[in-house]
Amino acid sequence: MVKAAVVAMSDMQFNALNYDDPMVVRILDAGEQCILRFGIRRTSMGEVARVGKLSRGSIYRYFSAKEELVEGIIRRQQERFLNRTEQQLDKETTLVDKVTLSVLAGRKDMQAGIFASLAEVEPETLAMMFLDPKFYHRSLSFWPPHIRMAQATGEINPQVRVDFVTDLVVRLAVSLVMFPKMGVELASRKALRAYLQQVLCAEAS
Repeated sequence: MVKAAVVAMSDMQFNALNYDDPMVVRILDAGEQCILRFGIRRTSMGEVARVGKLSRGSIYRYFSAKEELVEGIIRRQQERFLNRTEQQLDKETTLVDKVTLSVLAGRKDMQAGIFASLAEVEPETLAMMFLDPKFYHRSLSFWPPHIRMAQATGEINPQVRVDFVTDLVVRLAVSLVMFPKMGVELASRKALRAYLQQVLCAEAS
């Protein structure tokens, strides 16, 4: 039964945009290039059109405003992370190890690409992204199967509500990705895992 759950989870995808549409991909790619170079505040729809060799009209057919385009770019980044991390989690057998892996993967993502760029030029904007309810709810959709597996194997109490543990895991993961050196030193994998073991097993027992 547990093995079947693992197979099912490896097939999960977290895609909200139509990436089969080459125009969507082209617009998102151009927008991402602009954010990497200028940040979000200085990126305009006109600049996205110029970088992508597109007309403004073609962009507005898919994204009605700059805010919607930025949301699409961030959503794609998050979906890529979730799909990439989901494949890696197949190698882990415990919830503690899975959360540890996801935090370390998140920290790695923060060191390169669009998130690293925003952390340098617009740290307050990046912080608000992580606090956005849409970002939070997409993260929530990722964890329930792994939590149910942990309950099935006896790692955490099966009587504890899945939504409670899911919320706890997401809050922990986001804070540990964004603030790795605040309070207790949790830079190493060993220290991070020990911390998560203590917190998750105490709160979900």
